[in-house]
Amino acid sequence: MSQEASIPARIAPALIVTAHPEFMDVAFDELKRLDSSLHSVELLAPGILLCGFPQASSVQNATTLMRLTAEQRPIFVRHLAPVQAIVSLSNTEDDIGELALVIANLPTFAMFERGQRFAVQTRIVQTGTEPTLVDTNKRAYSSGHVNQLIAETIAEETGAVESIKKPQVVVSLLCTTEKGYVSISLAKDNLSDWPGGARHFAQTSEQISRSEFKLLEALEVFGVTLPSRGWALDLGAAPGGWTHLLLEAGMSVVAVDPANLDSDLAGHPRLEHYHGYARLYLQEAMKRRRKFDVITNDMRMDAREAVRLLVEASACLRTDSFIISVLKLPHATLEIDPLKNLKEALRLLNKHFGIVQARQLFHNRQEVTVLTARPLSMRT
Repeated sequence: MSQEASIPARIAPALIVTAHPEFMDVAFDELKRLDSSLHSVELLAPGILLCGFPQASSVQNATTLMRLTAEQRPIFVRHLAPVQAIVSLSNTEDDIGELALVIANLPTFAMFERGQRFAVQTRIVQTGTEPTLVDTNKRAYSSGHVNQLIAETIAEETGAVESIKKPQVVVSLLCTTEKGYVSISLAKDNLSDWPGGARHFAQTSEQISRSEFKLLEALEVFGVTLPSRGWALDLGAAPGGWTHLLLEAGMSVVAVDPANLDSDLAGHPRLEHYHGYARLYLQEAMKRRRKFDVITNDMRMDAREAVRLLVEASACLRTDSFIISVLKLPHATLEIDPLKNLKEALRLLNKHFGIVQARQLFHNRQEVTVLTARPLSMRT
């Protein structure tokens, strides 16, 4: 993220924006389109940008922008947290007491009520452009230690209930080498219930590939549930991570890929493996008038080509069903603009589907995940 040469004194830090490091410029532009008074102040760490507004309206503008962003659901902005106080840190245990005192004195502390679900979310980062988080062993405290102590204090004083997975109110703490950025806000305004939008899933012994996390996150972010029966079509299935989740939900699956699936899937009674390419299978499926309740796609191909394939696949989609697909983007060069590819792909999706949602998820890399439903050709 290119920082502004000089920040006017009238600009007050008011908002922390999180996005994939490669797409931070794009995420900032998404917010700038919603509020032109937003300024880039400082890149605190890769993928974490401190932004500000004119001092006279910084708090109000931050709150308004967060709520507007939550309504608009931009593609690349992953997480937002307001900045309501800034604390100087000494890298000693005293920091925790200072942070707790500042939190207790925030006007937003009144948001805590008996029985209300809350979470304390602490991120500890190294200021600068190094691509790794700080080794917390070199700190006098860890993020987990801070979370525990502050959450215990809040629960004791207010009667609020700590709920890490489904909080209503979030205490956000971002600790750099020298400063702590503090706020209390509604979880729904932060775009994600998870610190920095980093949604982590527990790895299981049955897991076939880490790509399963990508589908799990997509289902959660888009608010959809896999059917417990019916047929799914999994394009680009190998080694079978998404196929595994579809089967686990109770669906029967046609997995399409010229490569072999993981041996753990061999002989599954609800699995058909088509050893071939997606376009050839779709031609056969349309001739046979096959219909699917869910179509998924994680093939490595240009985003625009992937969308053309999804448009073809929509002919095999049942009414009220959906498609979840990853759109691969090239890395930016002087000759290549990945956003141009994405815009063309989304334009084509919107031309053929009544519902199109797109997000750059935590488990995405150089890619975006889309949900599409209600093919326009199905309208009566």
